Amino acid sequence: MLSLTRKTEYALIAVCHLAHVGQKVVSAREIAEQHGMPLPLLMNVLKKLNRTGHVRSIRGARGGYVLAVSPEEFTLDALIEAVEGPVHLVRCTNADINGRKCTLANPCPIRKSVRKVHELLRELLNRITVADFAYVEPEAAQSSAKAVAQ
Repeated sequence: MLSLTRKTEYALIAVCHLAHVGQKVVSAREIAEQHGMPLPLLMNVLKKLNRTGHVRSIRGARGGYVLAVSPEEFTLDALIEAVEGPVHLVRCTNADINGRKCTLANPCPIRKSVRKVHELLRELLNRITVADFAYVEPEAAQSSAKAVAQ
């Protein structure tokens, strides 16, 4: 099963939260409490996003975090890479990056096809932005709006 890791999921929730509040400084504790996330893991994720320049850390008594890039320009691919490292569908897609050869059967019967799928996945992840997640009405609000409309 292909799925986002918990770190990536928390990163996405945190940056969506920061996108909603604009340039208001928000503490990691506030984000963790509001979204039911473990504070230590969230702080680790926010530190990684700070190191990559996607969020900015503000020190002090009223410190916290703000989004340092536009939600419309912050891609899902960039978010995953910031938290987990480059996206690789299978091991052979990183052979060029790490200089290692795949140890499976040579010639590999799926290599060309897998690389094509990998390229398509990366293209998709680069088209999806934080704004696509942040500015969608939450499911609970959609359900209540539908019930009122009926």
